[in-house]
Amino acid sequence: MTNMWREVQPTDDYRVQLNGLLHETDRSIIQSLYQPLVGASSISLYFMLWEEVQHFQLESKPATHATLLGMLNVSIDQIFDARIHLEGMGLLKTYIKGGDTKEFLYQLQPPLQANEFFEDPMLSVFLYRQVGNTQFQRLKKRFCVSFEALTSYREVTRSFQDVYESEALMNRMPEADRMPGENESLLFSAQNAGLQTDFTSFDFHLLLAGLSEMMVPRKAINYKVKSMVSKLAALYGLTEMDMKNIVISAVDEENEIDLEVLRKAARDFYQLNRSQILPGLTSAVKKPNDQKTVSVRSESDDSELMDYLEKASPVQVLKDASNGVEPTKSELTLIEDLLYEKKLPQGVVNVLLQFVLLRTGMKLTKAFVEQIATHWARSNITTVEDAMELAKKEHKKYMEWKEETNNGTKRRKSNKTIRKEQLPDWFKNRQQSESADKPQEEQDDLEFEEKKRRYLEKRRQKKLEAGDQ
Repeated sequence: MTNMWREVQPTDDYRVQLNGLLHETDRSIIQSLYQPLVGASSISLYFMLWEEVQHFQLESKPATHATLLGMLNVSIDQIFDARIHLEGMGLLKTYIKGGDTKEFLYQLQPPLQANEFFEDPMLSVFLYRQVGNTQFQRLKKRFCVSFEALTSYREVTRSFQDVYESEALMNRMPEADRMPGENESLLFSAQNAGLQTDFTSFDFHLLLAGLSEMMVPRKAINYKVKSMVSKLAALYGLTEMDMKNIVISAVDEENEIDLEVLRKAARDFYQLNRSQILPGLTSAVKKPNDQKTVSVRSESDDSELMDYLEKASPVQVLKDASNGVEPTKSELTLIEDLLYEKKLPQGVVNVLLQFVLLRTGMKLTKAFVEQIATHWARSNITTVEDAMELAKKEHKKYMEWKEETNNGTKRRKSNKTIRKEQLPDWFKNRQQSESADKPQEEQDDLEFEEKKRRYLEKRRQKKLEAGDQ
């Protein structure tokens, strides 16, 4: 993120492009509905860029960012901050070309229409939380107009063929040289596609694994439903387990999912289980003076791995461990049992999966997993940190359980040293202290450390590639 704040300099050129003509109604919607969410500085930037495009044109002439700084009386960092908030809200797309001398193209997007804005599950809730109920209802009423239903009328409109006749229209087509050429376009109006749905942040495989085909037909989970589920999960911070019963409650008599009922069920679940106060909108962008704290934390491999185990879905953990191979049906069933039957939190399940995989040569032995899961459930393990600590404390006992599972009979206790096997990253510190007098295990530790280094390097590379995209 630090480099992003250096992405634009006052000497860089920019041009403005409209993605279709903008109208005065768009200005009113942006000021009344979007400004409470993104702030006055972002809206000022939007209107300033709009002003640079002449009437009945779609592009402006080139200018430097220094001109923009002078007109808005702000710094380059403030311009960048205002820009990315417009991008996140779907009001601006940014393009760049060139090397040392860069040129930006800012493409303004029209806002959602008033009905689309209030129907959006995220935007409407964020606006409600920002301005309060009284002002929210006032804004909603402002964009409500009289519109008589036509149920008592009968349409008598004539069609084109009823009024006109064609006289060989094909021979009267405009000549090719009168059509728009390269880098030209006839004037047009565009529509805002709304907030982009991030399907990667919600694991639909895990959700569907917990839904019976009899209760929720797969055909009912269409694109609109998936988009709504993803937005509601992001809005209220709901997991796949949370969304399971919410989706079931929204199925109607025709075995379809009612989106309005889905929205209300998600809101009710949040207010009942989390907070009566609806969630607000906060910025996830770190400013330059916040970057040092982030970079120091990212240097800790343990913190990075704990964060991964806390946020990743169990299906993703299995895929990562298998180099992208999708989990089998039996593995999905096992994950479902851990989440729904054992009622272990998602992060705890991830620790359990990684521990078992690396202790059994990447084999997910069902009996061994369930035995440890039962122990953790009875021990009331609810966090990733607690799961790691218990795995370190009881690892010898778990290895005895593994041997019992493999042999099918209970093994007598003995003082025989258990051969060291591959361990999770978070296990290393404790195991090093226990193996100080075991030369062979020290060699294993060195090999594991190298595997750990390659694993973390691979994850960092994936993050960098994802950031470039």
